[in-house]
Amino acid sequence: MIGDHLHAKIQLFGLPGDPDTLKCLMTAGEKGVDIESRVVGTDALSTDSQEFRSMSPFGSIPCLRDVDFTLCGTLTIMSYLNDKGFGPSLIPRNGVARALHYQWSEFATHHVAPHVDDLLAGKNVDRAMSALGVAFDALEAQLHNKRYKGAFIVGEFSLADIHWAPYAHCCELTGHGELVSARSAIAEWWQAVQGHKSTSKENFFAASVLPTMDEIKGRHIRSVSINA
Repeated sequence: MIGDHLHAKIQLFGLPGDPDTLKCLMTAGEKGVDIESRVVGTDALSTDSQEFRSMSPFGSIPCLRDVDFTLCGTLTIMSYLNDKGFGPSLIPRNGVARALHYQWSEFATHHVAPHVDDLLAGKNVDRAMSALGVAFDALEAQLHNKRYKGAFIVGEFSLADIHWAPYAHCCELTGHGELVSARSAIAEWWQAVQGHKSTSKENFFAASVLPTMDEIKGRHIRSVSINA
């Protein structure tokens, strides 16, 4: 099996309801990299503990430990896993597609993330839904753009899709799935993302790491086990 030589699992520290943690897990799944997930919090590993601060100086999540090498920050970890794993890169080679991939990744981070966080927290819901409607309308227009052949944001599957996927999932979990289902291109895109088999050619679906609401409330985070 591809990647059988990865005997030691990498550890990812984060939270099950944190979309950034989920982006890293999805990237690992796409690239065929085993991940052992650890929940950060008062009942397990505190962000103020000496162990965690030695890996993440500012106490931020997600954080990754690969033997004696540590990284923190979503983009950093996603990039590392993309390079460490197997199969084609999730960053497009074509210059235009690559630039748009970065653009849509930034849109997700800056214009979607804060409002999905509000939905998960149950606050400012009306304002969040209004802002998310604008963001998802923009994504709908991008997906309808016939310049890009393929079901995904820039045509081929890329990290841009992983940046948006946890937000679509969290919208559904919080009872606001109409943000996805009411937009035909996004609904088709979301179905394609959920059914997308690992880029590394492993028999694994990266979307399978996304949690249920019960798992979020129970502080249970899924791991990525491919090469066991």
